Amino acid sequence: MSLIDAEVATILGNETTINNKKINEIVSDLQHGRYTNVIKNSIVFEDCQKDSELLRETSDIQAWISNRISTISFDDEVNRMDILMTGIACLNSFVQVNWTGPILTFSVSELFVGQNDDELENALHKACLQSLSVDSEEVYHLTQQLALLAIARTLLYAVRRKTLTGSFWAMRSTFIQQQLLDEFTGSLQSELMTLAEESTKDIEEQQRGLDADALEGLKTRHELELGLIYSFFGQDKEALEKMESAQKESGFVWSLTGSLGRRTKFQTFDVSQLVVLAESRKKGAVSAAENDQEEAAKPETLDLNDDTLLERIQFTDNDKNTAENEKRHGNLNIIDQCLLLAFCLNVKNTNPEHGITTEQMLPYVTRVLENANNWMVHTMGLLLRSRLEANKGRTVERAALQLQALVDQIKVEDCGVEERLAYFYDLLLPSKWEMERELARRFVSLGVLRSAVEIFERLEMWEDVISCYQMMEQPKKAKDVLKRLMEENPNSPKYWCILGDLEAEPDHWRKSWEVSNHHYARAMRSLGSYEFKRQNYEAAIECYQKALEINPLFEGSWYILGCAAMCVENWDIGARAFQRVVSLDDEQPEAWNNLASIYIKQNKKTDAFLALKQATRIKYDSWRMWQNLLFVSIDVGQFADAIFAMQRVVELRWDKVRDEAVDIGVLRMIVESVVQNWKDPHDRDGSRLSAHVQRLLEDIILSRITNSPEIWMICAKFYLWQGRYVDALETSVKAYRAVMHDPRIETEETVFEDVATIALETVDMYENLGDKKQDGASVCDDWRYQSRLILKGLMGKVRDIFEDTKSYEQLQERMNDLKNA
Repeated sequence: MSLIDAEVATILGNETTINNKKINEIVSDLQHGRYTNVIKNSIVFEDCQKDSELLRETSDIQAWISNRISTISFDDEVNRMDILMTGIACLNSFVQVNWTGPILTFSVSELFVGQNDDELENALHKACLQSLSVDSEEVYHLTQQLALLAIARTLLYAVRRKTLTGSFWAMRSTFIQQQLLDEFTGSLQSELMTLAEESTKDIEEQQRGLDADALEGLKTRHELELGLIYSFFGQDKEALEKMESAQKESGFVWSLTGSLGRRTKFQTFDVSQLVVLAESRKKGAVSAAENDQEEAAKPETLDLNDDTLLERIQFTDNDKNTAENEKRHGNLNIIDQCLLLAFCLNVKNTNPEHGITTEQMLPYVTRVLENANNWMVHTMGLLLRSRLEANKGRTVERAALQLQALVDQIKVEDCGVEERLAYFYDLLLPSKWEMERELARRFVSLGVLRSAVEIFERLEMWEDVISCYQMMEQPKKAKDVLKRLMEENPNSPKYWCILGDLEAEPDHWRKSWEVSNHHYARAMRSLGSYEFKRQNYEAAIECYQKALEINPLFEGSWYILGCAAMCVENWDIGARAFQRVVSLDDEQPEAWNNLASIYIKQNKKTDAFLALKQATRIKYDSWRMWQNLLFVSIDVGQFADAIFAMQRVVELRWDKVRDEAVDIGVLRMIVESVVQNWKDPHDRDGSRLSAHVQRLLEDIILSRITNSPEIWMICAKFYLWQGRYVDALETSVKAYRAVMHDPRIETEETVFEDVATIALETVDMYENLGDKKQDGASVCDDWRYQSRLILKGLMGKVRDIFEDTKSYEQLQERMNDLKNA
């Protein structure tokens, strides 16, 4: 077998033997978690003790590694493999120390001085804290063995594009680096996308040299991990695409459905329960995993022990449930369990935080926990279940205790490191300090503040410590903590920034910006927020631009920058800001709406129309956004969208404002577009929309509003165009009846003039349509009598009041015409 097979074996964990004893030993060591052996015997660290003094002077382990590998021939494929495997061993060791456990006793200084050297370790740690920080976002300062990650990155980047999986492993190392930082960074996101493209090409180019199972496994993992990266950065649409691609490669089939059952001990009837039915493609592999799992150690799993809730759903004994039993409880391939947990995370990211989302996520976790076949998959399932149960009264206790057990298990040695690392990269598992932070925050939510403070202080997460003291109404302690920290490190931009947040003092943020040599973006974000709240919009714009130039992945900062720009009518900056918001998250309706408003100011009405289409798609129940779309649709001649927008506005506003829900002028234009056959931007006839206009008038508007003369007259015009003369005449009469009983007719001349106009229009309609034939009969045989009746009734009401007005004279003239006809 070739070296490519050895590379694939290190990712998939399958047995392999090639014609090279050294590589066979390295692969075996990697697969059995003996990473220290791989590192110590690597070609990279041969005779490295000679350079120990040089490394002490510079502390730059990455430069040392780069110099060393520049002396190694990359033409020799065994050398390339050795470097790749060393990088993998360093990365996995780093993950073992900071994520999975068990505790690693090896340290980098042992390579150079033969034993652990605290002074050298501290120097390397300090240098790596700087070199691994990106875009002003700092690495968590208590991360252990940072030098291992620095070495891994340098080695894996050296063999990218030179080996099948070099770029893939480099992508993994970069993603691990991102998870060490306080916030997302644009630089690492771009780097990850580049590495993803490279690794995809490498796999495609070499796929002929791999057997079908190996290729399938490699592609499944690659697509899933890329999906998790997208999910981490909040790109949920792309994440789902990659997860579905991984599912297709794996041949995994699952569905979310309902099955009759009971959740409580005293329930007397069955109701439909949400469940995941799932089935892996390779039954043989599942059976083997199942057999192995019987004796395998598992993370501590706490029972619910509730007096009402059942531990598991008790499904009804019926034919449907019996037929689905294997899909509901049967074992799955481990990678398919990873896929289910990834889909579960996607449900969380793409739905609001409420009970329905929790209920939708729980079946995914339950299905995995039915028979979790791997220590870390089981851990991730328990972690997700703990999060889902945290807000329910009957499960909140188990949620907290389970999280505590997961935090403690990193020190437990019941399970070997090879088991823990086998599927680590296919799960979005938090680091050990993030897990402890989550536990502390859980304590905060339960009101156990002192225990939370103890954890935060041990983790040296001072912002959380200060926040806890403030919640405990001990602001002096909060300031004392910060004062002590600043005495120890007076030039820390982070501490100055926290002080600014604590005292709301802008000078502290400015000081933070200065001591960081204009590189600490958070200081400018905080100052920008401060200035924006005080309506100093120009200053806010300047601050946010500086911050976003360093780290452009802050969607909220772009949004506030756009709002500030709108306030000072700087449309170019505003447009660019909201464009960045929707590029980071295209499910932001307010950003789309604001972008449309700016486009209108810039006279880009077609762009505004498209932006509002996006806004209303996302926020379907916002009448304001629909009204904006209605006006812009009319402006750009998109009358089909205008018709639907008016329908939504009426449906959403009718209950509160009644007749005001209909914009008469816009409705008139919509009808005119059909009657006069106005062309749309695609040169299509307006008359094609007649059925939609008729539905808008009859089913949406007239079913709710019957007392608006304007709407009745608009309707009459539409019916007249359709040749429905009887209906046109009836709606004209209804328009007159809607106003004739207005008591203000006899007191206000303007009201009388409006009513007189409608009366004359109705009489004209009688005269024009009365003698016409429809369905073999006259529209109105006695139209003269009906016309005189209208005029006589109105004139009789106002004879003694408005007899001398022009409108009354017009009514009199029309009456005389009818009498003399």
